[in-house]
Amino acid sequence: MYTVAPVPTIPELIERIVDAGSGSTAFFEYELKEDGLFLQQNPAEFAEFVHYMASSVPPSNLTLDIGIASGGQTKFLRDYYACQKTIVVDLGQHPDAYNWPRIRKSLNSDLILEIFDDSHAPAVRDSLLPFRGEIDFAYVDGDHSYVGLRQDIFLVREILKPGAFMALHDTLAVEDCKRVYDELKASTTFDHVMDFNHRFGISLWQLREPVASTQENRTSGLGDL
Repeated sequence: MYTVAPVPTIPELIERIVDAGSGSTAFFEYELKEDGLFLQQNPAEFAEFVHYMASSVPPSNLTLDIGIASGGQTKFLRDYYACQKTIVVDLGQHPDAYNWPRIRKSLNSDLILEIFDDSHAPAVRDSLLPFRGEIDFAYVDGDHSYVGLRQDIFLVREILKPGAFMALHDTLAVEDCKRVYDELKASTTFDHVMDFNHRFGISLWQLREPVASTQENRTSGLGDL
């Protein structure tokens, strides 16, 4: 049985994020620590996001992370936001991926499935479809290309349960992600909940009802979100 820590204030969360360590001192502007989490996050916006999830979103029974890099974000969020079970999908090719075997040992959630493959691969969808309608929350931080992000959203929107939440990373800093963000604002499938924008951008969305993806959605990333 996993229990989450009491929700700290946002300034306290910022301190804890900085103390956990980034993936690059130069790029993220807080220290890289060899025994840390190698976070790919801006402290202020990630703290605001974690605080909102922990204080304003109902606990999740089953969650999905697409793109975990070191796994630091996956762990840090679950220290404060209750996620009973977790599935992760990642290519395993990020330079910081070697940290995941260490970090996963302290994951505050039951890791029920790890998929090391391209999230756009048919085999990944096949592996996730048995969980269709059971997933409460998905964090999407995989392919940052326009087509790739759309493909991930088409995957997520058919397997989440009604009313589930989806977070997208880099919707402020990466042009292709911002383009998808702008298109998603016009979606009749997702409602825009909130943005956490300081440097990279984290946007939060809520699914109205699941929508099955088509072959064209899955292969080309085209179609209405």
